[in-house]
Amino acid sequence: MDELRRRYPGAVTYRFGDSPGLCAALLALVRAGKKRATCSSEAEIAAGEAPPVVGRCDIAVDFENVPQLVTRTVELVPVRYCDMTEEMALMEGEDDSLESWRAGHERYYRRLGIFDTEMKLIWERFEVVEDLKETRI
Repeated sequence: MDELRRRYPGAVTYRFGDSPGLCAALLALVRAGKKRATCSSEAEIAAGEAPPVVGRCDIAVDFENVPQLVTRTVELVPVRYCDMTEEMALMEGEDDSLESWRAGHERYYRRLGIFDTEMKLIWERFEVVEDLKETRI
């Protein structure tokens, strides 16, 4: 991790999802090129999650805190849950419709205890800078 932090100064670590299985599935979607966006709630950020920053490279870790990917944020859009567009939802790569995105994200945010149809999200489009799995033997 020290070497990664030297190569990507200012990078923060983050994890997709709230369980090992979901995290692994989302990492696989990123690696397959299907997932190029994600979102965070303002409540998660207020609770201590590092906010995304356009242009910054960050390190995605798995549930064992092993670095998996380096991503760069290329776009941020503040949006309420109820105003999420289908185009934005589909870029997250997890669903095939806005309705499916809404159902899955409602379940996720209910598990976190923060769901509200008016909740504020920060939608983030990112690109993969480095797949760290490819550099391990």
